[in-house]
Amino acid sequence: MMHLENNFYPNAATLEKLISGAQVLEDLTIDNSITYRPRVIQVRSQTLKRIDISRCTYAVIDAPLLECLITKADQIKHYTITNSSFPAKLDIGVLSLFGQSEDVIRDILADIARVKDLVISSFLWKCMYQGLKSGAPLPPFRHLSCLNATFTIFDLEVLTTLLNNCPNLESLILELVKETSMFNMFRSDPKVKFSTVAGCLVSSLKFVELKSSISKYEIEMELVRYFLQNSPILEKLRVNSHYSGKAKSAILDQLLAMPRCSSACEILLLYTS
Repeated sequence: MMHLENNFYPNAATLEKLISGAQVLEDLTIDNSITYRPRVIQVRSQTLKRIDISRCTYAVIDAPLLECLITKADQIKHYTITNSSFPAKLDIGVLSLFGQSEDVIRDILADIARVKDLVISSFLWKCMYQGLKSGAPLPPFRHLSCLNATFTIFDLEVLTTLLNNCPNLESLILELVKETSMFNMFRSDPKVKFSTVAGCLVSSLKFVELKSSISKYEIEMELVRYFLQNSPILEKLRVNSHYSGKAKSAILDQLLAMPRCSSACEILLLYTS
């Protein structure tokens, strides 16, 4: 493992030599490591499996064993994969999409379409979805089987657009997070209703985990209801709840009483502090 943070290098060759010299390197993080000129670095490794790169670095990656790429979206894409394979997992966050071109958005969407496992935020998805000014259809994410997504309650309106783009999704981890937009912080909670059923709920979805770092009982229950009532092959639904004691028992009773499309679905209610 190599973690390079807030380092300065006189040139790219120095950093590249440091990385290539680690002959059994499997995990690499480059966080705010800056070279004087240029900021493009060549990452060549026959053993590297995971790389995490920051916005201060543009990496050209030649790592045939790479399994996971962690990066953040900005005005540009901060990586290029030069070998024929692409990592199975992409964890893509967002710094700023101000001024990002439609070509960059399409490039990122094309990369998402190649992975099996995706970690993404609703803010990034909404920005990309709305940033396609041409109105052309989104590329389907046919390879995607595992999705880990964080959503605010105000962005749940675009949840079905994301799920509809994942026709073979089998596992979904969905986390409700605190709203950070000043505009939305003073708005009343939205009425969450899902008018359409994403195709993956009917054809492939087997596991759903719902997490929440906020207490929004009605919205959480609406999400549970959406998945239980529309997923005929769902095998397990896990709900992480802040509630304990009698409140937890009451919620469990309500969950068990909900109509479900899959008679084999197991429901787990877990307490998180």
